Amino acid sequence: MVSLYSLETREQGIGNWELGIGNWELGIENGELGIGKLTRLVIFFFDISFIS
Repeated sequence: MVSLYSLETREQGIGNWELGIGNWELGIENGELGIGKLTRLVIFFFDISFIS
């Protein structure tokens, strides 16, 4: 369930993913350990996109 959601958000938020690739690379350990935090960030950007 988490993996599927992660794939969907990754596709829909690819613009944010590309722009934030530096942070993703530097914080890859945080990304793996703090996946909940990453998902919240993706949801936040998705909400902004949806409202816009």
